[in-house]
Amino acid sequence: MSEIFFNELEKKVKKIKIEGFVIYKGNTRIFEYLKNKKVVEKPTKVYSITKSIVSILIGIMVDKGLIKNIQEPIYNYFPEILEFNDPMKEEITLFHLLTMTSGLQVGKFQSSKNWVKFILEQPVIHRPGSTFEYNSGNSHLLSAIIQKVSGGSTASFAEEFLFHPLGIKKYIWVKDPQGIHEGGFSISLNLEDMVKFGFLLLNEGQFKSNQVVSSNWIHEAKKPNKQFEDEDRTAGYGYQLWTCEITNSNTEIEYYYANGLYGQYIFIVPKLNIMAVAKSYLQDDQSSAPKLFFEELLRSWKDE
Repeated sequence: MSEIFFNELEKKVKKIKIEGFVIYKGNTRIFEYLKNKKVVEKPTKVYSITKSIVSILIGIMVDKGLIKNIQEPIYNYFPEILEFNDPMKEEITLFHLLTMTSGLQVGKFQSSKNWVKFILEQPVIHRPGSTFEYNSGNSHLLSAIIQKVSGGSTASFAEEFLFHPLGIKKYIWVKDPQGIHEGGFSISLNLEDMVKFGFLLLNEGQFKSNQVVSSNWIHEAKKPNKQFEDEDRTAGYGYQLWTCEITNSNTEIEYYYANGLYGQYIFIVPKLNIMAVAKSYLQDDQSSAPKLFFEELLRSWKDE
């Protein structure tokens, strides 16, 4: 890419509340904008990127044989579901939670005294597997499953099998009233630790020659289970990761990404060996700006 393009990108990024934006080609950082040192060092909320981290933790459990099959019904973990005598609720599997297709009604569980109980009590409004509906309740149930299976907290499991291998030491992770780490939107990370997570995804589950999660899990996680047309792109959703396909000079480029409120992003483009991270504090009308800038880069990408 030309220096002119990156100069223009820096001007655009500076104009709005993007606090950090870095782009890598392989291991080389080819673009960097950092508003200040705090962005690099201080953990701040990455919101729904929490979901993608929880997905990787489920993958690690599958790799270790702690979870035998993601097609198993969640009543194996929450037997209280059987008390509802609801055949549709009994059909919900881990796969449905991962892909946002549980069919459970979206509810404001954060204002309840028992989040898991509240989520499980929601009616099933779509047959499990039939309909994509973004619901942080699904992700919180996944965190509760990690706690039940590991016998410790979700954060303890993450520390041992994900954060320690990645060298992530500074993080904050909020718990629900029962002490379960919230699975959908409450981890705080700094930019450099987001970069580490990005490299884990780009290198198919490997970090510094250590296979942290299997490449098979990454392949499955980035497959769009449900797809929907969105203007000039095809969007989709895998295992707590968004997928996208755009056109560059009549060539299809697929990428996938973790995304959090106010413009937090980790982008992965396997075909081009590109990874990028954006940390922002953007309001709703601008929160997709890092994605639009990144797509602009991909549409005009030319290997030197």
